[in-house]
This record gives sequence, C-alpha cells and structure tokens, in this order.
Amino acid sequence: MKVKNFLFPVIALLAVACSGNKNQSQKEVKTDVATEVTVNNADILGQWYIENIFFSDSDFVRPTEEIPGSRMYVIFEPDSSYSVMTNCNHGAGHYKLSGNAISFEDAAWTELACDNMKTEEAIRKILPLLGTVEIENDSVMRINSDAEPYLILLKAKEIK
Repeated sequence: MKVKNFLFPVIALLAVACSGNKNQSQKEVKTDVATEVTVNNADILGQWYIENIFFSDSDFVRPTEEIPGSRMYVIFEPDSSYSVMTNCNHGAGHYKLSGNAISFEDAAWTELACDNMKTEEAIRKILPLLGTVEIENDSVMRINSDAEPYLILLKAKEIK
C-alpha cells in the first residue's frame, strides 16, 4: 500500500517533466524556422509572381506570354512550406533556406489535364535544380541553379 502511494506521485512528476521538454523543443524548432526567412535582409515570405523560367537562350517560359491575363505564383510561408499555382494545377512542398542557399523538397502536385501546361512543366523541371537566392529591392527574386537555369519572381503587391 505504501509503495502504491509513493509510486503515483513519482509517475505524475515524470510525466509533467517529459511533457515540458517536448513543448520546449517544439518552441525551439519554431524559432529556428522563423529566423530563416530572409536573404540579404530581404523577406522571402508571401506571394511572388512567376515572371520567367529560364533554361537557356532558346529554352525559357514566360507565363504571361503563355496564358495572357493569368498570374501564376509561388507563396512562401513562415513554416517553411511553399505552394505554386499555375494556370491549372497546384503544387506544394517544403523549402529549406540557409543564408542565400535554398532547396525545394517534398513537392506534390494536382494532375488535371490542361490546354497549356508549358509553365507547369517548366516549374516542375526547374525547382529541383535551384540552389541560391538573390533578392533585389525587396521586389525581384532570382533563384539560381549551379548551371544556367534560373527562375525570376516578382513580389505581389496585392494578394489573390
């Protein structure tokens, strides 16, 4: 009987102690993620219009030329997730940012058949190649690969 009365408070204290450590480590992770959203003091968070997907001088896609009047975009979230909206399909995944180095991971896409999928095919092809970010005037983002391909994004003034 005495062991039973002693054991219950010890187990309760251990449970409280363990749950406190779990919450603390989650807060630390959230803090780390929140600090990695700037490149050269420019914030990457928010909506960015896809301006140009460039593979070479003869192989590039400008979404506004492909589908006039449509605005295709990428949204970077504070939780290190991103989403891409093309004229037809939607993609999403996670990005890692460290200094000016960026990587895109875990991409998943809807797969509707569309009349013009040139932009979507180019985005799917270029995202895994990209590795460094440059931001100019807080409004133009260039994401480069190790070779020639790069992506140009323009900061959205209004969110759609």
